[in-house]
Amino acid sequence: MNVEKRDIILKEIQYWRRTKLLTEQYCDFLTNLYSDEGAVPNRNPITLQNLQQGNIKIWMFAFGIISLILLIGFYFSVFPWGLQLATAVSLLVVCYGYAGLLRNRMPVIGLSLAGIGSFLTLGFGLWMIFLHNLEDGLSIPIFVGVCGLLWIILGFTLRIGLLHFGGYGALCLLYAGFAGRVRPEAGVWELQLLWLPLCVLMIWLSWLLYHRVKGVSGVYFGVGTLLWLMPEIDSLLLRRDYPAWLSLLLIGKIAAELTLLFLFRKKWIAWVAT
Repeated sequence: MNVEKRDIILKEIQYWRRTKLLTEQYCDFLTNLYSDEGAVPNRNPITLQNLQQGNIKIWMFAFGIISLILLIGFYFSVFPWGLQLATAVSLLVVCYGYAGLLRNRMPVIGLSLAGIGSFLTLGFGLWMIFLHNLEDGLSIPIFVGVCGLLWIILGFTLRIGLLHFGGYGALCLLYAGFAGRVRPEAGVWELQLLWLPLCVLMIWLSWLLYHRVKGVSGVYFGVGTLLWLMPEIDSLLLRRDYPAWLSLLLIGKIAAELTLLFLFRKKWIAWVAT
């Protein structure tokens, strides 16, 4: 059989295995049937079957990882500043590095590691800021901006949509805080001017990337649909003096957005599906 066709079949079998369309035993049989060397290409060591069989390596590995995280958590505050930074960066490199390596072979584990890496990024960064009494200045906004850019770059490079979306979410929070400090008296219509051009920009980028780069247009479309509602969310959460009819405007914009999504569903579903 042609090598390319065999690889496609093996990938389909792995998809059936992950989605539970076929049993593990039947997937093993099919992979043995289509594999040159008869080896099962499912290299995922963390399965319910392996756990049930009591694979000592998996249990010892889990014990070592949990113990390492707890030790770092207990003694992180007494580390010197340089060692704190090196420890945090090392853990992030390991998490994101393995997330990139495993995102195709073991998607669940890859996404889990990306989520753990993002959680550790926030946790260690904020911890270090408060440990060194830097929270009064611009440290937290700068840190949020760095996290957002990091997640955008990694999400785009690794094609991890949730990570990519989270990066833009962090930048939106930073933008909202900056706008709140610069224009605390901004009214409802001024907020529309602050947010809606960004909404149009993200939707346009979604269309552009759909024709040029596969796998990321859905993220930009999701960010654009969120930005459509951000003026009202900004008013409700970050500003005290907002008109009583703001909730009606929010409901109207939600209705308008759902109507547009329905009318153009064949277009944007194709973007999201890629």
